[in-house]
Amino acid sequence: MRAIVQILLRDRSGRILARRDASNAVMRSGAELVARAFAGQGAGITHMGVGNSDAADPDDFSLDALSNEGVAGENLVGATEVAIAADAFQFVPDAARRVMVVRLRATLPDSAALGTVREAGLLARGEAGATLYNRVTFAPFTKGDDHELTLFWEVAFPYGDLQALF
Repeated sequence: MRAIVQILLRDRSGRILARRDASNAVMRSGAELVARAFAGQGAGITHMGVGNSDAADPDDFSLDALSNEGVAGENLVGATEVAIAADAFQFVPDAARRVMVVRLRATLPDSAALGTVREAGLLARGEAGATLYNRVTFAPFTKGDDHELTLFWEVAFPYGDLQALF
C-alpha cells in the first residue's frame, strides 16, 4: 500500500499560499482498520484531520491520534477534522502498475484549524471514537481565518502476486 498527499493552502481569491507534497505512513491502527474491513467488521474512512505535531512516527507506528497539544504551546483553534463526502472518493484501476488507486479530496473551511499546521491524516470516525488510518508530517504553515485548506490524497492498493512484499 502506498499513499501520497498534496496539501494546498489558499486565500479567499483562490491564490495558493502554501503547497506541500508528502508520502505518509500507515499507523498500526490503520492496518487493523483495513484488516477488520477485510473481515466485514470495520468502518471506512470518514474524516480528514490536521494537527500541529511534527514529532516523528514511533518505531511501532502506534500513534492513534493527531495532536492539537501544540508545539511550544501553539494550539490550533476551531475544528481540526472535516467529514469526507461519499462522492469525494474516486476509484481508478491502474493495470500498468497493478494497483487500485483511491483518490479523495477534503477541505477544511476558513474558520477551522487556525494556527500552525504540521500534520494530517485520514480517520474512520464512529460511535466508539476515531481510528487514525495514516499520518503525514510536513513543513509547517500558518492557516488564518481567511484561508481554505484542501488535501488531495491518493492511496494505491496493489494486486497480483504480492509474495515479493513478504
